[in-house]
Amino acid sequence: MLHEAPEVTEQSAASTRTLEIATALIFLVVGSLVMRDSSRIGAGWGADGPQSGYFPFYIGLLMNVASAINLFLAFKSSNAESFVSRPQIKLVLAIFLPCLVYVAVMQWVGLYVASVIFIALFMRWQGKFSILKSTLTPLIVVAVLFVMFEIWFKVPLIKGPLEAALGY
Repeated sequence: MLHEAPEVTEQSAASTRTLEIATALIFLVVGSLVMRDSSRIGAGWGADGPQSGYFPFYIGLLMNVASAINLFLAFKSSNAESFVSRPQIKLVLAIFLPCLVYVAVMQWVGLYVASVIFIALFMRWQGKFSILKSTLTPLIVVAVLFVMFEIWFKVPLIKGPLEAALGY
């Protein structure tokens, strides 16, 4: 006689319906902002053709129509199925939150220094790599990116005080 293990249900962090409503509301806000800004710069038809905000205005309008339909359908829906469980959202946040910090820190220390720190900490924390690998890898990667973008392609990226001290 085979005994099946009881199915473990993880606690839901958010239902599908909740996230559909949230997504529709976010897109309604974005579409409204696009329409407002397009109106500000001119969304009509001028003597020489469409003004610069004409097409963005109608794209924003289409976004709002689609979002309103999705919002209506989401409110009408009774789909309480779990979209993501708490353990799953913790895994996502373990990647997402450090990325937010990386982007914020980049504004003050520059792309290259922030990237060295980010890659090194991530390799050590998530990858469990040795200190030697976690130190050398980001230095090599960032050096290659610096040479490629700053020297070969002549594309300036976000700099910080270190690059300024080195003359870049």
